[in-house]
Amino acid sequence: MNFFIQGIGAVTPLGPTALETWRSLCRGEQAPRRLMADGLTDRQYFSCRVPGKFVLEAARQPRLRRSGTLSLLGAAAGFDAITDAGLKPGGGLGDKMAVVFAICSGGVNYTRRFYHEIVTQGANLASPLLFPETVYNAAASHLAALLNVDEQCYTLVGDSSVGLNALHFAVELLITRPELDRCLVVGTEEADWLLADAFASWRMATNKDQFEVYGRTRGTIFGEGAAAVLIGRTGPSELSGSSPGRPFFSARESESVASELFGNLSAEGPPDIIVSSANGTFADVVECKVFSQRYPSVPVYAPRPAVGEPLGAGALLQVALAGLALRYQQLPGTLCAGGKLPSVNRETCFCPATNALVTCVGFNQQVNAVKLRLI
Repeated sequence: MNFFIQGIGAVTPLGPTALETWRSLCRGEQAPRRLMADGLTDRQYFSCRVPGKFVLEAARQPRLRRSGTLSLLGAAAGFDAITDAGLKPGGGLGDKMAVVFAICSGGVNYTRRFYHEIVTQGANLASPLLFPETVYNAAASHLAALLNVDEQCYTLVGDSSVGLNALHFAVELLITRPELDRCLVVGTEEADWLLADAFASWRMATNKDQFEVYGRTRGTIFGEGAAAVLIGRTGPSELSGSSPGRPFFSARESESVASELFGNLSAEGPPDIIVSSANGTFADVVECKVFSQRYPSVPVYAPRPAVGEPLGAGALLQVALAGLALRYQQLPGTLCAGGKLPSVNRETCFCPATNALVTCVGFNQQVNAVKLRLI
């Protein structure tokens, strides 16, 4: 049974839509870096923030007036994907569509905000603590309500590869529920100082204003944003392979697991392009070795140096960019690329391609990938 990408959406620090983000990336632009506020110590970290003007239209929705950044970003990206498919949000989609959200740490931002206020303002002035199990699904339930989706609403929590798990889950929904016409898959993330500080303690975040991929692995810069993919039973590009993901428990095992999983998805032949999850951490090392061995001549594009590491939104943003690369037969250049992977694409170029491999090596030791094919 085949399933297809009907629409692509995104909101990033570089643009309020997937298309505008794509055009900025093809021009070689980099999202502005700003120091995060509200730090509890003198340690400072940069992040790539989404300008408030990019979510103004979503914020005008009555249901979203008191919602958090996650819901606004998710709604903006979801509406963009539905519009890209030639449909109208809320236009009779509800009973025939499911909504699946992918989040890494987003829902816990409410909890972290509470603890931050306790430390800085005292218990009497802190906002009420919300239980994580309720706020994790908040962004999904907000968008589902706007689209008149009553019951088919899900949230998957994972690492930076969770978006690919959500895509696989969406495929399984469409297989087991033939009454569904389509499934909207959204990934979203909000940048947070405490998150950056935690990752820095694990040597996976930097306090510099840029980071290098496939070179020195000194940590990443966090970004925020959202990406969305509308999956249906017809469409211009096929989701020709997906996986629930596979864990690994050591650096040596990560390479063999990634090689086997990527190889299974490209058993019919190597992809024409690869959109990777390189982010200045151990993910680069794993991908570099596997790509060099399996796909030495396939051009590799890594978008994170341009937009930051958006965690829950990152893998779906890769899928969105891979879909646009197939649509426009063009591959952006990777910014800040080191010299350890010769096949990395460094300049925006015309790239005739009919299939793309999207790979992700997650922070919590999970590898995943999907394959797209242009019809």
